[in-house]
Amino acid sequence: MSKSSEAVQAAALPAVLTIAGSDSGGGAGVQADLKTFMANSTYGLSVITAITAQNTKEVRQSVSVDPVLIEQQLDAVFDDIDIKAAKTGMLADAQSIDALVIVWTKKANGIPLVVDPVMVATTGRQLLDQGALDSLCSNLLPLATVVTPNLRETEAILGLNPGDVDSVEKMENAAQDIAEKYKIPVVVVKGGHLEQRLVNNMGKPLVVDIVYLQKEDRIVRVESLRVDSSNTHGTGCTLSAAIAANLANGVSHLAAVRQAIRYVNEAIQAAYPIGHGHGPVNHSYALQTTLIPRPTLHQPNPFTEYLKSCSHGLWKKYTAHRFVQQAGTGVLDRSVFIYYLKQDYMYLKHYARSYALAAFKSDSQQEIAVLSGIAQSCIRESELHIRLCGKWGIGKGEMDRVEESWANVAYTRYILDRGFSGDILELMAAMYPCLLGYSEAAIRQVGDPQTVRDGNPYWPWLEYYVGSEFQTAVENGRRMIESMAQREMPSAGRLNRLVKTFSETVSLEIAFWDNALDLPH
Repeated sequence: MSKSSEAVQAAALPAVLTIAGSDSGGGAGVQADLKTFMANSTYGLSVITAITAQNTKEVRQSVSVDPVLIEQQLDAVFDDIDIKAAKTGMLADAQSIDALVIVWTKKANGIPLVVDPVMVATTGRQLLDQGALDSLCSNLLPLATVVTPNLRETEAILGLNPGDVDSVEKMENAAQDIAEKYKIPVVVVKGGHLEQRLVNNMGKPLVVDIVYLQKEDRIVRVESLRVDSSNTHGTGCTLSAAIAANLANGVSHLAAVRQAIRYVNEAIQAAYPIGHGHGPVNHSYALQTTLIPRPTLHQPNPFTEYLKSCSHGLWKKYTAHRFVQQAGTGVLDRSVFIYYLKQDYMYLKHYARSYALAAFKSDSQQEIAVLSGIAQSCIRESELHIRLCGKWGIGKGEMDRVEESWANVAYTRYILDRGFSGDILELMAAMYPCLLGYSEAAIRQVGDPQTVRDGNPYWPWLEYYVGSEFQTAVENGRRMIESMAQREMPSAGRLNRLVKTFSETVSLEIAFWDNALDLPH
């Protein structure tokens, strides 16, 4: 596989599976789930468990899919596609539930499962018979990573009477009871139909959803401003689908729920009239014309190319800098190079700290590992500087005592400031020019026919930056920042700030080399 193909594959959307009924009105069920998956940057798969004839006003007919066909649908997607998360919706009878449980137990192998226990309508109407309800509770809930019952479903799961869960405090107790009874890592009790009036400190009405995290034994209240709208059809389906999409994208449990609740709330706010009854939310409100395109075979790193193209010529000035050209041809003054090595030795200490700070800001184990690895490569790069200076009789002790230049202080403090005041993507944008620029500058110079290898004292310096260790660090950093940008899809304002940070850091890189060349030695 080519490198460009690998980059596109690495940026592919994670596949998420919905196991639910079909809503001919398009506002709930499989239709809502697939829209939600797309709006939350995932690729949707579906196993249909029932077919309904419904619109925004009524459900006219519902027919269950044969359990054998449900099993066959599940087998088909599991046997071919790498599923990153799944959710359930309408499971019409015990046979359908059992069919799902059989296949899931055999093939899921740790895939996160979000169970929307569609068993009792918010009106209190029973949607499942007792046998199906028992099977859902006994067989399916213990497989769940997250379960998202409404108030009536919460009561049914716990064998309570309708109306027993009538306060936020009782929602909290119920969430904890469900988690403990069925060993579920995360329970989300939805409070949208709680009759208790809740307001914020400004007197505005609130909806409070309860999240219980079993491992931490922690209860979290997620508050949202209540939206006065009749466009709420399919909100339960949409919430569970959004949680599943977030989990597939590697988001932590609590963050996945928080983001999903916000997505549903804003989708209700952005809804427009469809039909003559309770209309659907606007699942696609979050989709916009993206300023950063998706990776392709011909453009595997679109965010990187965007940053460079918006630097107004600074990137070319940096990667074709006369310092590198003079080093490549061997005419660079030795005192200039030694001065640079000493300053860069000090800089690398701060640069490694910046990657450690980025690792601290990440909640992804994979990202932490990559960032820590780049920080370690900075330490090994500084050892190169010690070896090169050692050839000219300059020891490590002397390098450790070097006073940092104004260019060094300005550059390192700028990066650390972005790290402490901004988020991880802004910090990555600030650090990226050093990592990527040294790679491109070295590759360009090594490919220049005027570059001298034999007898050039600066050749080992250039050779290091085209070598496998540094290029691996560059590729890891590039994949990470591209992945972050694709996940976020920055708004125009956010993108402008990232470009500004990137370009200002490029200017500081140029000043770093200028400072070495221009000062008398």
